[in-house]
Amino acid sequence: MKNLVLSTFLLLFYFSSPAQKKSETNLIPSWKISYNLDYGTPAIESKDTPGDTEKDLLLKLSAALSGSAEGESPLTCYISNTYIRVEQMGLGGGITLADKRDTLSYMLDTLEKTVTSYPAEMPNLQIQELGDSVAVLSTDDLRIHLTADTMTIAGMHCKKAVFQHPEKEEYKINVWYTTELPTLYWQKYSYLKAVPGCALAITTKSGNLEIGIKAQRIEKLDIPEKFFLPPADYTLNTYTF
Repeated sequence: MKNLVLSTFLLLFYFSSPAQKKSETNLIPSWKISYNLDYGTPAIESKDTPGDTEKDLLLKLSAALSGSAEGESPLTCYISNTYIRVEQMGLGGGITLADKRDTLSYMLDTLEKTVTSYPAEMPNLQIQELGDSVAVLSTDDLRIHLTADTMTIAGMHCKKAVFQHPEKEEYKINVWYTTELPTLYWQKYSYLKAVPGCALAITTKSGNLEIGIKAQRIEKLDIPEKFFLPPADYTLNTYTF
């Protein structure tokens, strides 16, 4: 009887082990993109302009909120034709995993060892005060316009797409993308799914400043599939609105 139980256990292990190790040995052709905050060239102080300018202050504040040290990218994305992994530091940061074939994405909490499932596509909402009323603007309402403008970013040829709100002209997002890389989108940035390529720069106007992110480095890698999947030993939670 003991031999029968042992044989059964070994047989089950034999058939289950390849499935468990598949994601560890299966290498996915991928790209690693490191993004930095982008505010153009900071203003230079002069004797006639004592103290920090508006751009300098915003740059310092954003760098502090990003949680990244000097020379460290606050946003790193790994993409393939099938998978997406986004590592964002600082306030509101975390690790997001997504399979482009699925309707769910996952946020990892590496301290608590939990993974929370979210809709893969979530609108990014902005609230604007208009006198006594409040307007809620959603990226779901944006309309994309592909332009003929071009730029080279991190060695990649890019084209420009403009997302414009049909009723609020001031609500506009500029995206520079390359068709040489797979699409990149996640949760509140799911509007990027409409871009025919990978976004390497995203900017929007805030006051008199054009703020956003821009890719600084792109690397071609072969990454184990498990890097894009929720860890098996994490507790799964479901996000509810």
